[in-house]
Order: sequence, then structure tokens, then C-alpha cells
Amino acid sequence: MNAIAAALDPSLALGRHQDGTGWCGTVRDRIVGAWGLVDDHVHLETLQSKLAEAQDTISQQQERIAYLETLTMTDELTGLVNRRGFDQHLRRELAAARRNGTGGGVLVMIDLDGFKQINDVHGHLAGDSYLRQVARLLQSHVRSHDVVARLGGDEFAVLLTNTDPETGAARAAQLADLANQEHAAWNGRSLPIRFSVGVEAYGPADQEDEVILRADVKMYRNKGSRRTRRAG
Repeated sequence: MNAIAAALDPSLALGRHQDGTGWCGTVRDRIVGAWGLVDDHVHLETLQSKLAEAQDTISQQQERIAYLETLTMTDELTGLVNRRGFDQHLRRELAAARRNGTGGGVLVMIDLDGFKQINDVHGHLAGDSYLRQVARLLQSHVRSHDVVARLGGDEFAVLLTNTDPETGAARAAQLADLANQEHAAWNGRSLPIRFSVGVEAYGPADQEDEVILRADVKMYRNKGSRRTRRAG
């Protein structure tokens, strides 16, 4: 608007000459130029508005994608990381250890003892509740940067990150001892929580599948020895 005012400045009419339109040529040119500036300003505001809308749409889409990715890596029943999410965390842990050349942690594989009997005697709703309570128990006794996962069925895993083998093994033993003293509540009943563990340290030289296999072997060995002790 300042440009329009300047275009209409009476001083510009001095020495004017009219063209075929009846306008003073100088005044006419200034007015046309001023309206051009207004049009450019409106056009710029429109572009800025559309750009803001596009950025907002992209942000919403990114949030939606992140949410869907979270769903694909979350166990629906317990809210823990699922097998896919666990594999991704372990892969990242090993990659970080290889980049640094040092560091690592401890993998704890967990298999519940007697879970089939809980389902058979009390039903699958009781089994689902039991799994959720085990998940909460595990999560409440690890650090915020450790990873607790339900791999499927009655199998769980805990990644004790940034931990040396000795400390990790001691923490895994404490976790197992604590859990084996706990119970899950169901319809006024107290269902004992029992599980077997396999503990395996990982570091820069390890491969994902090998770490899982070694932990699995130790877990089933522990499960067999516990079964033998109960039978004796």
C-alpha cells in the first residue's frame, strides 16, 4: 500500500503528459507497479500457507508411520517388544559394539515353567493374565535402557545393555531368584511364577544368531536340571 501512496504523490504530476488512456504516464506506471507488488505479496502469502499445510501433512504422515512401525514391533498381549523388535535391538547392540571395538552386554533367555498347566487348569484367560504379570515383573526389575521382550508363547528375553559378563550374569541370577519367589494373582488364586534362564554375554566379535543359540542351549539345560531336581 505504501507503493500505491507513493504512486499517487501529486509531485509526480509535475510536467505530466497524458497518453491515449487519459492517464499521466508516470502516475499510471507507478500504480501498475504498485498493484504488481500487492499481487506478488498475496502470491507469496498463499505459497507460504500451502507450504505450512504440506509440512503439517508430512509431519502427520511421519507420526503415523512411526506409530505403525511401533505396532509391528510390539507384543499385543503384554505391550513388550516382540520378536521382531528384539531382533532389531540385538542387531543394533552388536553393531554398536563392533563400531566401538569394545562394550556389549548380556542376553537372558527366559522360558516359563509349568505355563501349559496354567492354561489347562485355569483357562487361556488366566494364561494371558499370567503372561502380562510376568511382563510387568520383568520390566519393573531392569534399568530403563535394558530391553524386555516377549518372543512368543511363554518365551521372554532380556537384553542387559552396557554390562560386563560378570555383572550381567549376577543381575540375571538375581532376576531369576526374585521371579521364582513371586506369584501371579488370578480369581483369588495365587499362581507361582517359575522360569528357567539361559545367560550369554555378547560383544564386538559375536553374531546375532550365535548369541541367541548359545543362550537357548543354556536355558534348556537349566530347565532340564530344574526338572530333574523337582522330580528328585
